[in-house]
Amino acid sequence: MQWGSLRSHAIMTSCSGVPDFGRRRADCAIGGQCAAVMNYWRQLIARGQDTDHAKYSILIADDEELVAQATRDLLEMRLACHVNIVSSGDAVIEYLEARAADVLIADMVMPGLNGLELVKTVQSGWPGTDVIVITGHSEDFPFVDVIRAGAKDFIGKPYPPGELEAKLVRLFRERALLEARLVAEDKYRSVFDLNTNGMALLDEKSRCISDVNAAFCNLSGRTREQLLSAPFADLLDPFERGRFEQGLVLCSRLEQGTLGDLVVVRPDGQEIFLDVSVSFIQAGLERIVCLSFKDTTEKRQLEEHLVEAAQMDQLTGLLNKRSFATEVEAAVTRARGEGGALSMLFIDVDDFKSCNDKYGHQVGDSVLRTVGQIILKNTRRGQDAGFRYGGDEFAVVLGGADVQVALRIGERIRLDLEQAENFGTSLSIGIAEYKAGMTSADLLRCADDALYRAKSLGRNTVCLG
Repeated sequence: MQWGSLRSHAIMTSCSGVPDFGRRRADCAIGGQCAAVMNYWRQLIARGQDTDHAKYSILIADDEELVAQATRDLLEMRLACHVNIVSSGDAVIEYLEARAADVLIADMVMPGLNGLELVKTVQSGWPGTDVIVITGHSEDFPFVDVIRAGAKDFIGKPYPPGELEAKLVRLFRERALLEARLVAEDKYRSVFDLNTNGMALLDEKSRCISDVNAAFCNLSGRTREQLLSAPFADLLDPFERGRFEQGLVLCSRLEQGTLGDLVVVRPDGQEIFLDVSVSFIQAGLERIVCLSFKDTTEKRQLEEHLVEAAQMDQLTGLLNKRSFATEVEAAVTRARGEGGALSMLFIDVDDFKSCNDKYGHQVGDSVLRTVGQIILKNTRRGQDAGFRYGGDEFAVVLGGADVQVALRIGERIRLDLEQAENFGTSLSIGIAEYKAGMTSADLLRCADDALYRAKSLGRNTVCLG
């Protein structure tokens, strides 16, 4: 046979160059045609073998042994794949139960399980195995029915040389893309799920949560099921929701940004402070908002503790003199603006020097600590403020308290030290009440004058300014 006639003959063959032998032809005729086509393929192999597909395994299911063998030899030479052969649909199932196959090339008419039922069974039980159907009975197995059954492709006999190879190459590329996507998704899931920073994905329009990682579940005190589809704003302190929305709008213009000190409220009411990195990711036709959270609660608490420590007197537990002027000015400004009552107490420890000289500084410090505890006991947290103003001088700012309330509190403070272990000390207290038009300096001077009168009247007494 001349090369031209061989090529023309090969165009009418099946199985990527394997002749359409027909059903049950004489073995000698089959053998001669196979030899001719094999010779044709050997010449094509000189162009270079595609070894990128060597990792894939193929299972050929055909009860015509020589056709199956010829197809196997050709695919091994052209694609370097590992190819196995079975001769019935039942053997396909036995094979797949024992080992994996990336692709099944199946004839539609074989002993045992065959046709569309074989395709459906394979796709149901082994979805990772792609099926290519080859049949000379296309009228019995329409293309659309074969595809609906789960096959990836369909080849009708006879078919030109290279068609099966082309379909396999395309299928291998699709599998490679799928594998790459799955690897990328696995890497994404690892980066997302195992990230020590909390992460959440939001739908850009609804601001509802579409995904969260374990770290954010721990931060928010909620399970993944509780968080999915929930509006993210529901997790925030009500005063933070407007700031969060405005921040997202600003970040969307540059497709990224940062929001600082966002307050998320846990179900138990605990507030956590988060720095949030915002990224907008284009996913097809929609954009996803990616939020990455860094818990700054401990840092904030440490900063507040340091600020508090700078403002506190370590001996008495009261505020120190450095914070006194600021607090008094703020209290006067509130009283002036709101028209509320405000009073101030100036307190001096009587005979404190004599106590120190007689009993020593440790006892003197004990007296000062006792005075601090008494002031704290008789003032309201968040409304009043007690200060150690100097060595043995104290001050109290009483928010919302008129002069009568201030007198009762001043008298209780004086009596509490009188009834405590005071080592011969007592308290002189001067009281001033805020009047319209007063400045903080006026209030201070009025309280100081009242304290001077209490001292001049014999000490251990309370005087009004």
